[in-house]
Amino acid sequence: MAEPAAQAIGEKTGLTAGDREALRALDHSYARAWLKHGTAAQSEALLALFAPDAVIYPGGGGESLSGMDQMRAFWFPEGSSPTEVEYFEREPVAIEGSPALAAVAGRSRIAFTYAGKRSAQEGYYIIHARPDEAGHWKIVRMMWSNRPID
Repeated sequence: MAEPAAQAIGEKTGLTAGDREALRALDHSYARAWLKHGTAAQSEALLALFAPDAVIYPGGGGESLSGMDQMRAFWFPEGSSPTEVEYFEREPVAIEGSPALAAVAGRSRIAFTYAGKRSAQEGYYIIHARPDEAGHWKIVRMMWSNRPID
């Protein structure tokens, strides 16, 4: 037997075409942030995409990190060499949710040089996002896997 109430709720809370486009843009902005030159430019562009209370779950099974300070320290440790990104391709395969909370899932490929060592990886990712007070989608949770491809 169908559950009409659940279907009605799903219809009323589905993402609009505008929401889907904004979430797709958020996903692509994540990759573009890494393509910027220099640690300061990358950090500014990247962290602007996250809610202040965001949590990330790094690939490779690292401990979860929450908030801007922990994410900045993870991605941009003080005194570290800059990360030079050769390419970063992201292909969202699913965008779903409601106007209050949405998920973007997909595949990615990246090649970068850090501390003189080049790495190329591919994997899957999922982003949970919610709109901030101004209505801009911000990342609140992110998890990814990575597998070397070199």
